[in-house]
Amino acid sequence: MLQPALTAAPMVEASDVRYHFVARRNLWRPASTVRAVDGVSFAIPAGRTFGIVGESGCGKSTLASLLIGDRLTQQGSIRIDGRTVEEHLAQGRKAYARTIQMVAQDPFGTMDPRQKVGPQIDETIAIHFPMSRAARRERTVRMLRSVGLAESVYTKMPHQISGGQRQRVAIARALVVEPKVLICDEPTSALDVSIQAQVLNLLLRLQAEFGLTIILISHDIRVVGHMSHEIGVMSAGIMVEQGPTRQVIKQPRNAYSRALFDAAPGAGRLMRGAAEAAGVVGEG
Repeated sequence: MLQPALTAAPMVEASDVRYHFVARRNLWRPASTVRAVDGVSFAIPAGRTFGIVGESGCGKSTLASLLIGDRLTQQGSIRIDGRTVEEHLAQGRKAYARTIQMVAQDPFGTMDPRQKVGPQIDETIAIHFPMSRAARRERTVRMLRSVGLAESVYTKMPHQISGGQRQRVAIARALVVEPKVLICDEPTSALDVSIQAQVLNLLLRLQAEFGLTIILISHDIRVVGHMSHEIGVMSAGIMVEQGPTRQVIKQPRNAYSRALFDAAPGAGRLMRGAAEAAGVVGEG
């Protein structure tokens, strides 16, 4: 698949998105309103990566659930490929799944431990594309190879493969329906450092190969810096700062951003070196 040309029209656009909920009352704490996402706006051109970084509880995962349609915005709008999430869902969740997919933080938790890896991906194909069993297997094996796995993984049980391999399987299962947008929620948090680099470089290669628009969510600013063309820093449901990766890293304007970067020893140097080596930072 050819990588799409970058255009002025964003593939993903969020405008003043808000989602609040009421925390339950108990004996020790009265009910209170939690502003999980509070006026977030951003735009991502096709084929680019937007990194969202922030501490646990800042609203990153809630924003992801709004993007994939598990929750609906209470105010503002999210447009994916020119249509709002609500318009996509009106056409059916299955059709929307072919536009946007998400790779969860815990790939093992999204797999059936009693079923072999290959047939689980086959089932995903069967939901979206009418084809024979043999054609489904061929498509699955081809995608496994695309993410750097041997054909033998097809017949493995989930517990028989490593964490890094399970993450690759999760990426393969997401990409097998040919989405335009891929959300990666903490894709390397459970992996060893050496495996983290392999998975991130895999995502960069797949982005170029399939023309993916990627939303990368992480608390690790080194990971976001390695992958992203632009980054947004979230705190308490608000996007306190966003811009080109190099600009935000080298000259953060917000006090929270500076504190977050300073809290990771050597993070600025590591991010700059990794992102520049990958050819990501500095493209705008």
